[in-house]
Formats: sequence, C-alpha cells, structure tokens
Amino acid sequence: MYISKFCAFNFRSLRQVTIRFENGKNVIVGKNNSGKSNIIKGLEILIGEKWPTYQNFTDNDFYTYEEIDEETGEIKEVISDNLYIEAELDGRDFDEELITAIKKKTAFSKLKSSKGLYYKSDKDDILINYDFFQSLDEVENRDEIEILGYNKGNYPIKTLWKSPEELLSFLKSAEKIKIFFCKSRIDDEKTGLGIICISPDKSFWISHFLSKKLRDSLITTTIISSLRSQKEDLRLVHYTWFGKLIAGLWEKCKDKKDKASQKTYEDLIKEKSVDIKSLVDMVFAKETSEIKNLLEGAIAHKAVSFKFMNDNKNELYKNIEIFINDGIDRPLYEKGTGIQSAIIISLFSLYCNNFHNRSSLLIAEEPELYLHPQARRVISAELEKFLSLSKVQERQLIISTHSVEYLKNVEPYNIVRIYKNDLKNCSEVKQLDNETSKTITTELKRFIWSNNTEIFFADKVILVEGGEVYIIPSIVDKIYERKQLLDYENISVARVNGKGSFLTYVKMLNCFDINYLILGDLDCFKDEVSKLTTYFEIKENSDEILKIKQAISELEVNYEEIDDRIKGSDKNYDAQTLQKVFERFISGEIKNNDSELISIVKFMQSRYTKGNKYDAIITAIGEDKFTETLNALRNNNIFIWSKGELENYYTTEVKQMSGSKDLKALALSYLLQKEDKKIGDYFLDTEEIKLLCDKIVSKPSNLLIEIKETEIA
Repeated sequence: MYISKFCAFNFRSLRQVTIRFENGKNVIVGKNNSGKSNIIKGLEILIGEKWPTYQNFTDNDFYTYEEIDEETGEIKEVISDNLYIEAELDGRDFDEELITAIKKKTAFSKLKSSKGLYYKSDKDDILINYDFFQSLDEVENRDEIEILGYNKGNYPIKTLWKSPEELLSFLKSAEKIKIFFCKSRIDDEKTGLGIICISPDKSFWISHFLSKKLRDSLITTTIISSLRSQKEDLRLVHYTWFGKLIAGLWEKCKDKKDKASQKTYEDLIKEKSVDIKSLVDMVFAKETSEIKNLLEGAIAHKAVSFKFMNDNKNELYKNIEIFINDGIDRPLYEKGTGIQSAIIISLFSLYCNNFHNRSSLLIAEEPELYLHPQARRVISAELEKFLSLSKVQERQLIISTHSVEYLKNVEPYNIVRIYKNDLKNCSEVKQLDNETSKTITTELKRFIWSNNTEIFFADKVILVEGGEVYIIPSIVDKIYERKQLLDYENISVARVNGKGSFLTYVKMLNCFDINYLILGDLDCFKDEVSKLTTYFEIKENSDEILKIKQAISELEVNYEEIDDRIKGSDKNYDAQTLQKVFERFISGEIKNNDSELISIVKFMQSRYTKGNKYDAIITAIGEDKFTETLNALRNNNIFIWSKGELENYYTTEVKQMSGSKDLKALALSYLLQKEDKKIGDYFLDTEEIKLLCDKIVSKPSNLLIEIKETEIA
C-alpha cells in the first residue's frame, strides 16, 4: 500500500491542506519556513515509529493566526482549539500474518453520512467534526452513527465486532482506507486515533480504536529527518525497523554451530561475555567500591557495576554497533552525515528485502544537507535504488528538498509545491492537475530536468526562448544598480524548448501558483500569441492580433536560413524536429502527403522569412494600434519585443562581435558587470528595456522593490 492523499487541518502552519501523493517518488519543494517539515511531521505522527497518542503536543502544534481585538484594537494571537490529520492509503497488499495475529476483535460503526465526519461550508472551507473524532469511546451514543439492528432486548446495535479474518476481508473489499488522528488543545484527554473505511456501497465505517498491529500491517515507514542522528534513526529497540532488522538477522544465524567446538555462536558469545564481565569488574573494582560507599544510606541499592555487555542473555543483539572503515575504523556515529544517510537508506532497504514483505515508505527530509554536489547525487541515486531494487514489493519515496538534484527524472505530476500565505500565516500547497500533466511531453520533461528544475523553487519565472537567459539578470542588475537582484527576489529566468512550449510552461506554472512573464519575439504572433490569448481569454485587440499574424505570414520564405538551421540541427529544436520528420520520410515510414510532414514544413516556412516584420506590421495596422496591442499583451504578462527580437536592439558594435547569438548574449552579460559601462553602450531603445525590467521585478499588484531612477542612456 502507499499514501495517496494527506490532509491536515489546524496542524502547525497547515491550516487546511490536501496533498496528492503517487506511488513511487514524490518531491516536496518550497522555501525555508514554508511548511515542508510540517508535512513530514504530520506523516510521522500518523505512520511513524512512535505511537501517535504517546507524542507530546504543545500550543506550537496548533495553527495560530493574528486578529484585531474588537475591544482594545490591539493585534492578538488566536490558537486553534483542535487539530486533525489524515492519510489515505491505496493498494491492498496487507501484511495478512500481522492482521490474523490480532488477538482482540476490532470494533466498527457505520456513519449515517460522511457529513458526520466533515463537510464543506458556504465558503468552501472544510469543517471537521472534532468532537466526534475525539469521542471514539462513546461512538455508540453518537447521533452520527447509524443503527444496524436491534438485539433481543430491543436495544439498538451500533457496533460490528470483527474477528481478524473478518477484518482482513473487510479491508480488502474497502474502496478507501484512511488513518486519522485528532487532538484537542483544551482537553488533553480528548484524542482520537483510528481508521475510516469506505465500502463499495459508498458507506463510511469508523473504527473505535486502532491497534498497533493493524496500523503496522498497512505500511512500514522510516523517516530520515533533516537533523540526522544515527542514535535516533538506528535505535536498537524491538518496535523500530532497525531493531527488527538486527533481531531478525541475529535469530536467523545465532543457532549455527562453530565447527571446532560444535557449540552455537550464541552459546560461545554468552560464555565469553561472562569472562569479559569478570575482567571489566576487575578494571573498575576500586571505582565501584568507592561509588558504593558514597551511596550508602543515601538510596536503597543492591550493586553498582561497570558493564561491557548487556546482562540480558535473550537480547545479545542489542549490543551490536555498526562500524565504518573509510581509512579509519570507527563507529558510524563518528562518521559524516553523508555516510550516515547512505547507510540508513541501505539498511532500510535490507530490512524491507529480508523481513518486510509488504508496502514500505521512505521519507527523507532535506537529504542534501551538509553534502557536496557529488555526494548529493550519490544519495539521490541511493534513494532511487530503494525504489527500483524491489520487484515484489510496493515502495514509495517522499522527499522534501531545496536542491535541484532531487528533482531529476521526477514526473512534474509528482511534485508538491508549498509556500507561505503571509496574509493568513498559513501554508498553501499546489500541484499539477491531470489535464495539464498530459500536455507535458517526454521530450519537454527531459528539457525541464536538464535545464529548468529551478523554476519549481521560484516565486516568479521569466520564460524566454533564446539568449535572454544569459543577459536578463545582468540587464536588471545594471538598471537597478543592484547585484544579483533576481536571486534576492527569488526570480528565475528559464529558457523554454522552442516558443511552442510557452503555453505548456504557463499552464504548469499556473497549477503551481508561480508568477511568470513571457518574453518573446515578433515571430510569436504567427501562432503562439493567438494560443496564449485564447488560453487567457484576452478578447481585446483580437482583430489587430489576427492582422499582425497575416502580415508576418505573407513575408517571403527564407530558405537560406532554413538551410543554415538544418546544418546546425544539434543546436536548434526546430531543425531537430524537421530532421526527424525527413528521416522518417526517407525511410518510407511516412509519405509526401502525411499531415505531420506538411505541418512541419509549413511551420518552418512561416518560421524563417525575409523582410522586416516590424515594417510589415506598421503597414498593416499602424503604429498606434500596434503599441496598444503590445500594451494589452504586456498587461497580461506577455512581453513581445516591438522591434523583432533581442538582436535588433544591439548597437552596431555588438552586432559586429563574433560568435553565435548565445555567445554574444553571454559575452554581453559579463561586459555589463563592469561599473563604467551603461545599458546604452550596448543597446538601442533603452526605454523599452527598462519597461521590460519593470515588468520582471513587479508583482501583479505592487513592485517588489523600490524602482530607483538611474541613468541608462
């Protein structure tokens, strides 16, 4: 089984959050203090090693917000009275042996309606029936519970007691299974822990309690926290996975016999332990006697001793300690966190392979901490191994991270973005919807993984097609006389894989609630502007946009430029696409009337044309209408270079520089960093460039920074 959904209400910064998880690898991204750790902590409470009801809760675990006191006018803190967390599990690979080992019957009651648990308010907020969840001992007396029948005394029956076999059958047939935990801040006794089962007839059943065996039969979890501690993560106690691993390996081999003595290894160890104990007692004899004398009359005691090994002969395995030799043989806890993380991941995989035959979940919180880049990639590979090495077991991996290394090869659909809503002092979560995910091609995913994983961490993304990716940061720094301004404002510049990808990126960024600005050239009017305005439902200037498209499309085809592009196909996405289609045409896979071939050829013909696009547009609609159209697009985060493309703004000196477009842009980015240079030394129409920078650093409602007037000419 695996976690398919996690919900939290009034838990720390998670005021009201629902997260979809997928089987396999899931990655949670977000800035510091955004709430990533709170998601991990919520999962740990539900399915971690420590039993939920034994954990300590303080006011800091309850969602807190500020409001104005109507009597005094002062701002006061308001702390929520209750919290509720829930995890939904998919899959049905239970640990059947563990369920059938449950000695007592399990009690379930049927809800009259799901509204007895939670329901939506008029404002679309989900309201939780906290009192019900915190009163599971009194479920039979609740009005929310349906009467199942009557006993001989005509007393209503509201509970079904299920034997282990009946419980297993019931769980297997359930459409949904949810684990929940509910806690009151006001009354420490009011706590609820159980499972909810939704049967095929859509009826809701709730358990009166949850046994540890039942919970552990559903999923096995380990959490590698950001504050890694070998002593915490590898505790040798009977209820931890590591304790079970070492105990299991011990039990498997302890009865094997030594060839020389014909005694079992366990017996030999016990014999040696008596000798070792005696020798240790002799070493510390004086100190032992002195401590005993000091304690005389102070407290009741029988003996004081220094022990080398545990006296409990049935738990000799608890004396086991892992050593690592990386040139020097030392205990694991004395090694670096990178080695510790890798060992913990490998040991958990070993435990899952040998002693756990059902679903396993590994949660790694910020695994990149304290690691250099190569080590980050090694740990990422180890995490991938955890998923791939098992052929018979469902495994799920959840990572929270600030590092792009852990987003490589991750399906965008499996990325969770969390950020802080400062107005409500709570965390918000955004993910891709299924429809948008389907539009992201495999080729585009690879491009994102190799070039643009940074966008998932940004507050705003500038989408560009060409050399702007190199030069925009330097232009912004020069305009506002600040160093690395975009980094300080958490703004990223991302080069898309051809202007045809603009719309896909926009849809994706909208799903993640990340602001963006599209920066394109006049060629975008051929097709992309119409697609974008349709998506944004921009109706103003639609006639002008159509006329601009027609004017550009009527320009003569530039076959020489197409020929140059095809020769450099390794550097151009359009040429690569055309090359692939031509190869299929030559091999006979497609014919000359194939729709894909015709479409690509027509696109290339429209993509590369002769003549001045700006002059053609002005002739078609006039300068005033063109300016009006550009402004309308810019107000909707679509910035089109009015003169054509970036290169049209270069001075004669820049145009004469050698190298490709990208190399010129890269060289300019370094030249602009010189203090004695100005924007006007390299660019024409600096007012439009400053206008672009204003759009880059602005938010929808206000500027991120105070615009400083500066000499740019």
